[in-house]
Amino acid sequence: MTIDPPPPSDVRDTGVTAADGARSGPGNIAGNVVATVVGNLFPPLALLVTAPLLAHELGVTGRGQVAGATAPLILVITAVTFGIPQALTFAVARSPAVLRLARRRALELIVLGGVVATAAVILAAQWLAGDDPKLPHLIVVAALAIVPGLVLTVLRGTAAGLHQWRSVALEQFISSAAELLVLVVLAVAGHLTPLTATLVLAFSPITGAFAYLRQLRAAPADAPLDDPLAGRRHLLHYGMRTWVGAVSGILLSRLDQTIMTPLADAHQLGFYATAVTVSQIPLVINSAVRDVTFSADASETVNERLAAAARISSTASAAVGLVVGVTMVWWLPILFGDAFRPAVPVAAVLIVAVVLGTPGSIAGAGLGARGRPGLRSASLVVACIVNLGLLFVLVPPYGAMGAAWATLVGNLFSANGCIYFLWRRFGVPPIDVYGFRRADWRLVMEFVESARRRLRAAR
Repeated sequence: MTIDPPPPSDVRDTGVTAADGARSGPGNIAGNVVATVVGNLFPPLALLVTAPLLAHELGVTGRGQVAGATAPLILVITAVTFGIPQALTFAVARSPAVLRLARRRALELIVLGGVVATAAVILAAQWLAGDDPKLPHLIVVAALAIVPGLVLTVLRGTAAGLHQWRSVALEQFISSAAELLVLVVLAVAGHLTPLTATLVLAFSPITGAFAYLRQLRAAPADAPLDDPLAGRRHLLHYGMRTWVGAVSGILLSRLDQTIMTPLADAHQLGFYATAVTVSQIPLVINSAVRDVTFSADASETVNERLAAAARISSTASAAVGLVVGVTMVWWLPILFGDAFRPAVPVAAVLIVAVVLGTPGSIAGAGLGARGRPGLRSASLVVACIVNLGLLFVLVPPYGAMGAAWATLVGNLFSANGCIYFLWRRFGVPPIDVYGFRRADWRLVMEFVESARRRLRAAR
């Protein structure tokens, strides 16, 4: 059954004022991207302090232990969502009237999965730790943040469906600030250890839930109980098609850190975790464009806008990646310590992987927004299988560098698979998502002007 997007009047029932709608509605792409870019900047800016702090205070092995403890948490929070937050975003973007009922049912499903997942991680802690005697305890501590972290994904998914990107940005600011503040205080007090660092990294994201208090207070009346968008069947059906890809995507990006300790050791994981941190910098713009594109395209399908988003995002990511890649030879050893110098070539490979995967990331968002998340999932499943096989082959002899090359190959498979399906199913030619065209400058200027207005309003 085709469900048409709601008329503009429906937006007023979500608790969003007319002014908010003008600033954050689906048509305000530039403004929404600006808000999301600002939000996405907070975590990497915090990392400029916290990552070197952890490296200097804990050393390579201690940094690897913290990464080994928190990697299963991040992996599981994505793996056991069953795509429900994305399904919730899709439903709310299509019909804001389903907000409260759909969110309540989403919470019921996701908390149940979280409890089961927490027990599974605790039982697997000894195996995940390899031969490290301290790591099982750290993994168990981090696992206790799984259920609260999953609840946060539902609140974020609801805000995305309402195009409330400033709330999402505020969440990232609060969680990043909390993480930064507590880690600095612990370091100054001489109490920053693998245990305290694990506690902070695991639980500080939950503080971002304060950004959604307004969403919880201002909600519309329940939709009819038989509304298909608010039903558990819709959430699970759409979510499961998204979930297969989400699991594959998180395996593609996080499985390497989860299994590196058994395949190599915590020392190699320390190098790799640092390289991953550096490679996330070019992702800031792409992540913002991808999230806004998904919500906007779910409300209104426009091929030209989707293709332009892919081109602009990939060009911006390439420019940032080039600057980071060329300069990190000097600043990475200074920030993280000379012991982390081997992470430089690993980070270079991962930056290339990020940049090459950017067009496919936007294409995948388009597939999900148009009700075909299964096609994106198919691309990610193939990429995950390739990546997993390469991890077992390359990590034992080559350590962190082997994991980086496995990620690069996996990204190429996932990105080009999404681009292919977008072309075959929705007629967006692959050539349209690459390069940078003269017409894209107008959109960039709109973006810059929107950013300028926001800065002027903030003064």
